[in-house]
Amino acid sequence: MLHLASFPFVTFYLHDIGCNALEAVWGDYVSSSFFREAVQQAISFVRQHQVSGWVADDRRLGPMEREDLAWVGLEVLPALAAAGLRRLAMLESDDWLNRRLIEEEYTFPVESLAIEVRHFTDPRAARRWACGLPEDA
Repeated sequence: MLHLASFPFVTFYLHDIGCNALEAVWGDYVSSSFFREAVQQAISFVRQHQVSGWVADDRRLGPMEREDLAWVGLEVLPALAAAGLRRLAMLESDDWLNRRLIEEEYTFPVESLAIEVRHFTDPRAARRWACGLPEDA
């Protein structure tokens, strides 16, 4: 696992475990501007490293702004799909409101894109699935 970048509330890693997978380990939400800057950097990583899988570790993600989540659904997910992202493994937020908002804002955009989404509780399983690896390997 290669550390790519750290922001005040997220750290990005690159995995090479059968494919290139980006992992975003989110902490407490800071601000809309920091969030959007970090996500723009993540899009660059997806393009630069030809990432096909993403692990969104949202377990410690604090309360988010609905506008930021809508922005991800309407602008970021299509940009990620266009860059080659095909699998999004989500380790869900401990915050029930965040889980609900993320599901509301991402469901429709993802249904129209070539991105498959699955929810996980185990980071190892999420990483393996993001790379299309067998569960028992």
